[in-house]
Amino acid sequence: MRTKPVLAVVQVSLMLAAGVALGGCGGGSSSTHSRRARGSASIRTYHLTLSGAAETPAGATHGSGAAVIALHLSSRQVCYRFAHLRGFTGATFAHIHKGASGMAGNIVLPLSTATKLHHRGCVAASASLISAIQADPSGYYVNIHSVSYPAGAVRAQL
Repeated sequence: MRTKPVLAVVQVSLMLAAGVALGGCGGGSSSTHSRRARGSASIRTYHLTLSGAAETPAGATHGSGAAVIALHLSSRQVCYRFAHLRGFTGATFAHIHKGASGMAGNIVLPLSTATKLHHRGCVAASASLISAIQADPSGYYVNIHSVSYPAGAVRAQL
């Protein structure tokens, strides 16, 4: 059956397009590697694979998705794009939290705060927060909440 290979090509194409789009949100380069950052000291772009298994406390058992997070130090913005969200419904909020893998942490930057998830956008962030995230990206994570998983449906460490 050819469905899965075609879907994989579409997913990679969409992630590359997302990286290009986010790069235009202040300039910069992007990477196609999961959880790998690339860019200048002023701009870092992270391509992430979200999963329910990574969420603490337990998230959507079969939840998954993709995220691109771009930290723009010079313009003091964090831009985001979420795609391919599966295994849960009713996505609501998205945040960046401070916390190591397997640990729940406090929100340091709300990304989407409406009652329905905004799949892309940019938010203002202090230079000190962006610098802190760039200095220790694995100490921060992105998660998406939902009606059924108010503590978080899917997550990925930066």
